[in-house]
Amino acid sequence: MKRWSSVIGLLVLAGGVGGLGSAYAQGEKQDDRIVVKTADDLPRHTYDVSGKAMDLLRDDARFNALLSQFVSNLTSDLAKYRIEDPTTLRGYYDVLSAAATLTGDLEKALDYTMKARDLETKEQEKALRGATLRARIAGKKASGTLDPKNATFAKVFKEELRKEIDAVSYDLVKDRLIQFRAQASMITPQVMEAGIAQLDPLIKANEGKVPGEVVGGLVQGKSTLSTGLPLLPLIAEVYGQVIDANAGAASEADKWTPRLVALEPTAKATPVAIAIWDSGVDVSLYPNQLWTNPKEKANGKDDDNNGFVDDLHGIAFTLDRDPTTGPLASLEGLVGDKAERMKFIAAGQDMQAGVITEDVKKFQEYYKSLDEATLKTFSEDMGLLGSYVHGTHVAGVAVAGNPFARIVHITENWPYKQIPDRAPTVEDGKAWARAFQQSVDYVKGANVRVVNMSWRVGRSAFEGMLEAKGVGATTEERAELSRQIFKHLREGLEKAIASAPDILFIAGSGNEDNDVDFAEYVPAGIRLPNLITVGAIDAQDRFTDFTSTGKNVELYANGYRIESYVPGGQKIKFSGTSMAAPQVSNLAAKILALNPNLKPADVIALIRANTDPVPNEPGRFIINPKKTLDAMKK
Repeated sequence: MKRWSSVIGLLVLAGGVGGLGSAYAQGEKQDDRIVVKTADDLPRHTYDVSGKAMDLLRDDARFNALLSQFVSNLTSDLAKYRIEDPTTLRGYYDVLSAAATLTGDLEKALDYTMKARDLETKEQEKALRGATLRARIAGKKASGTLDPKNATFAKVFKEELRKEIDAVSYDLVKDRLIQFRAQASMITPQVMEAGIAQLDPLIKANEGKVPGEVVGGLVQGKSTLSTGLPLLPLIAEVYGQVIDANAGAASEADKWTPRLVALEPTAKATPVAIAIWDSGVDVSLYPNQLWTNPKEKANGKDDDNNGFVDDLHGIAFTLDRDPTTGPLASLEGLVGDKAERMKFIAAGQDMQAGVITEDVKKFQEYYKSLDEATLKTFSEDMGLLGSYVHGTHVAGVAVAGNPFARIVHITENWPYKQIPDRAPTVEDGKAWARAFQQSVDYVKGANVRVVNMSWRVGRSAFEGMLEAKGVGATTEERAELSRQIFKHLREGLEKAIASAPDILFIAGSGNEDNDVDFAEYVPAGIRLPNLITVGAIDAQDRFTDFTSTGKNVELYANGYRIESYVPGGQKIKFSGTSMAAPQVSNLAAKILALNPNLKPADVIALIRANTDPVPNEPGRFIINPKKTLDAMKK
């Protein structure tokens, strides 16, 4: 669950300045700083902020005083604490870079950016770190100004930025260039200001004690408005030139597809039940791959007395974790037109890949028209619909090429509002725990062999919801309440999974490019012999720029632009560890279809014994379905 909203690509309010890893290089000097092992150990600060966010950003005296206090706290924290998560530390450096940019100190901003770059482990992320800042510095030296409208500045800026891009592999940065160019055409001052205004309810709920994450969002928003937006046309022009210049270049070889394998309907295999624990499944799309409850009828009654009505192919829970009916998550909260929003989801994915269609153009024009009120509605609608389509897409990946797979759905309704209707309570944590056990008991009764869990929950999500509702007299009171809620949830999930040792559970690691243990994610951070956590690579065997990692995230599968069904039957390509996990579930289900006598430990051992190494990532391995199934024939 994400804490705040964002304006695509440019204004990031999700996480603010929280979470990171290694600190300054210490050499031989002893590091006596306090060790920060999880996000919960990070220092918390509050700020005396009131009124509307945009009014604050327009008031230089108020904003500069806040900025000074914020920077002072961050630099003091870095001196006092040794943060054990690189992603979080990069977050500190990035927001300090934005702050330095606002004060006009571009050299200091570049220094912070390069510190962040040194912490990058993914080459595609490292490649262009600092490129725009170096181009700005060069432009200023040549022209004496930072005004993008100055002809000399613009000329030198574009030349230097082009040199930076040309110095790296195009294949490495291609997707980033394409995505930025497409998004740049949609970002206007109106949209940016509307995005920043989404912080107003958070400021109001915490007036006088606004958390640091919100202030970090204000700093980044101010930096984007004052320096980022004016540069957008120049950056997009250069990126476009590079893209066009490489239009005929051959793409890197697809290393993933040759690993895939399908089972023939005539294979000597037995049906295997696989649970899609997600946001539901459009069961009409998989008529021959469904598990059916033999004790239930579609009559509005609980025929088998298990607490669920009409659970023909699985079960469902409300947002409050109470049993409900239906294979798909509820769209009761949807405000806009469903058909239009579904087109926007598909258009957004096409746009990210550089495909420009009429629907993409309509999506871009619509987005540019959004104001404060309509942006909120649009963002929440897209969050709700994004969850709604998720489970069906995951199911398609999990059962592809397996005529023996039988889908059981565990349908969850996930929070999607920027500001929740109510603050979470300890009883909510207990309700999650009870629902988890109900779910696992159900799949045991259905003889499920594999459970796919392409979702994650972290303690900080509850702290964020408590902040959003202004609960707690102090930050520590709020943090402690979030710990109590999360404790019940985590322990309940771990106990439930452990109660089904003959079922293999497979989780996605997460899409925040962080460490699953530092972020306190479940199920990703749980260690049990019948649970695997999966990260995402792309078709070229590279870590995706979004994949979360961790000591227990040893297995990886393709999670980049994976095509599958969404409710209604359309096929869309999505990216995420949500798409990587069901690749492993798919393989596990095929193994069990061929040999149902295997236990989870046997399946895990077989998969691991036939993996390929992730290049330049010791101890990380890519599943190889073809090699694995071939090994079973020997």
